[in-house]
Amino acid sequence: MFAVTTLASLFTLASMAVADTMLAAVYTPGNNSLVMNPDFPVPTAGDGQVVLKVAACGVCHTDVFLLSAAHPDPRTYIMGHEIVGTPVQLGAGVLSNISTSQLYGVHLFDPTSPDPIAFQTGVGLDGGYAEFVVVNQFQLIPVPDGLAPEIATVATDSLTTVFNAVNNNAQVAQGDRVLIYGVGGLGHQAVQLAKHLGATVFAVDIRPEARQLALSLGAEQAFDLEDFTNVVNNGTFSVDTVVDFVASAQSFTLSQAAVALKATNGVDWARVARHGKIILVGFSADTLWFDSADLITADVAVISSVYGSPDDMRSAFDLLAQGIVKPVVNVAPLEDVNSVLSSLTAHQITGRMAVVPGLVQFNATSGR
Repeated sequence: MFAVTTLASLFTLASMAVADTMLAAVYTPGNNSLVMNPDFPVPTAGDGQVVLKVAACGVCHTDVFLLSAAHPDPRTYIMGHEIVGTPVQLGAGVLSNISTSQLYGVHLFDPTSPDPIAFQTGVGLDGGYAEFVVVNQFQLIPVPDGLAPEIATVATDSLTTVFNAVNNNAQVAQGDRVLIYGVGGLGHQAVQLAKHLGATVFAVDIRPEARQLALSLGAEQAFDLEDFTNVVNNGTFSVDTVVDFVASAQSFTLSQAAVALKATNGVDWARVARHGKIILVGFSADTLWFDSADLITADVAVISSVYGSPDDMRSAFDLLAQGIVKPVVNVAPLEDVNSVLSSLTAHQITGRMAVVPGLVQFNATSGR
């Protein structure tokens, strides 16, 4: 039987006073930048809800995709879905194990919502590009002791997504040859996880600094686009699995060639039994074309992969706490979120970015 709070603590405020208004970065249909509102009302906790003081919120390519209007969203809401924070207000019915002294990560999906896919925290519902955010108590997952908030943000989305893609969907195992296509915020974590699972890891990225990062994290080889195209087209390079964080028409075509069954020296029946895999993780506006006969005869499985479960998020926190995955994370003030999004759009960021409410000036840090 679950323990619940007593009547006297149904509405609990932390010792720090909560203001009536806050700074928030608001997605507004028709704008390709967020609207900075310094007087947005601070939310209050309803039944089963918790108001968090946001410690850090990761900046994600999903936000860039939404702001591009490639998939228009008619709603208005505070963006930001990679949230880490501390409770400052507990609503009625919140379980007694929710502590105002604990740092929590927020899982995107509210399990009590009638439509948790359409209405996610930071995508449809007000999110974490703000000083405070309200979430359901069951979205909260404790951050392991010792993890800085900006490092913990990667477990709320990017590393959870990587874990689901690499561990669950690709089922990477000892001895596999795995290509990470795109060594960005997610890709550089995927290199580390695939390596940890025993794979020989390769990478491809157009940016020299990203290729160097992949090599420093244990990749066997990191290709630029021209070299990768050449080795795939001449048949001198192949892998068991491609995890594609770009998902462009070009990356999809090259990935098919990289995992296609080769039969120049007879059929490798062990390879047929496990299939070549393309794991699609990235978002793009491109249409991805394939011929079903080509996929079947080349023994290629195409699997889309999105986010992960609360248990996957706990696994992501464990990977961070154990130092198995060491993400590169830089921070900036919440006020600079539009500049960060612009840099992300221009592929000028290596690793991840997080915005921090109340940070006085840009402060570059690293989780490595």
